[in-house]
Amino acid sequence: MSAPITLPQWGMGMNDGEVIKWLKAVGDPVAKGDQLVEIESSKVNAEVEATSDGTIGRIDVEEGRVVDVGTVLGYVLEEGESAADLPDPLPIGGSASTPAPSPAAPPAPSSTPAAAPKGGKQIVTPRARRLAKDLGVELANVVGTGPSGRITEDDVKAANVAPAVSRGGSSSPSESLVPVKETIKLSGLRGTIARRMTESAAIPAVTLSTTADVTGAVALQRDLVGEWREHRIRPQYQDLVIAAVARALKESSIANAHLVGDEIRVLDEVNVGVAMAVTEGLLVPVIKNADQKSLLEIAQEVRELARKAKSNSLSIDEMTNSTFSITNLSSYNIDTFDPLLNPPEIGILGVGTVEERPVVVDGEVAVRSIANLNLAFDHRAWDGAPAAEFVRSVGNLLSDPGWMKA
Repeated sequence: MSAPITLPQWGMGMNDGEVIKWLKAVGDPVAKGDQLVEIESSKVNAEVEATSDGTIGRIDVEEGRVVDVGTVLGYVLEEGESAADLPDPLPIGGSASTPAPSPAAPPAPSSTPAAAPKGGKQIVTPRARRLAKDLGVELANVVGTGPSGRITEDDVKAANVAPAVSRGGSSSPSESLVPVKETIKLSGLRGTIARRMTESAAIPAVTLSTTADVTGAVALQRDLVGEWREHRIRPQYQDLVIAAVARALKESSIANAHLVGDEIRVLDEVNVGVAMAVTEGLLVPVIKNADQKSLLEIAQEVRELARKAKSNSLSIDEMTNSTFSITNLSSYNIDTFDPLLNPPEIGILGVGTVEERPVVVDGEVAVRSIANLNLAFDHRAWDGAPAAEFVRSVGNLLSDPGWMKA
């Protein structure tokens, strides 16, 4: 029986994708696992793989079209089948799935100089290439903001944008008479972030802020500098927080859960997402099975994920299936804040500053390292008392970190 080639959903927030390049042609033999077609989504580039052996029987979606998740892109025929056995093509959905407009007379190039292109070979989506031709935009002057520096339609439009200010006459209420320095569209990664944050803001979340004495954790961090020198890695406070959160999640299973529809799904893996700032916005790569990894292994993986985030080379697997997230603003001298949830997760820990403060210990004043911790949780799935117990557990694990050496 013929096997449809469908556009999968790679991670939460993906609604559509663009067919960048077919890697097989009609009639080509394929084996299960072969890469068939390259897809660009809002966050990542990836290839759709064959789910069975056979030959490419039909391609329904040509290169350069944007289609919805679940769209049938084509079919793989089994031995003995022909294209005549295939069902009729389905209507293609997707907000941007209409064919590219017919070429019009190109307007004069914009007088506003575009930014210089990045080094190396340019990667241009087919839709962006067609639009550049229609608008008369020189691709050599366009800077790509897509994955791996790929030039998208929005990049071409930005390079061609005319002054957005009317110098006289009336304007609509949405227009401003103040000169515009730059226009940033809510598309691509920025658009995905906007949608996800809007979704998160609708959740009835509560934030619990507390402090913890992490003098022991700071001392351990200091001690590890010499021990890790041979690994060419410097320990960071965040490494210890990730390890503490992973252990707390293992001990408090309700915290390690997703809320999907009317179901609270307690999960069997502890996968910690770590928010990382990149030029285009925010990515949350995932440390899989963090509770089963040593502190050094966590630190090494965080560094590698950070390197990939900066170079736009994170894989789909490295950005999906987190069960709980951490966002760290301690380096910005932020004490307390309300982190937004990463649904369907029901909890996220906001890491604030660590400060030396005078505190009373055994009746005497001593200087201790005090951490600020902020737990936001989905009150539909998690109540205040167990949530408070969880963040207290994280603090206790940081206060007495001897277990991290095991």
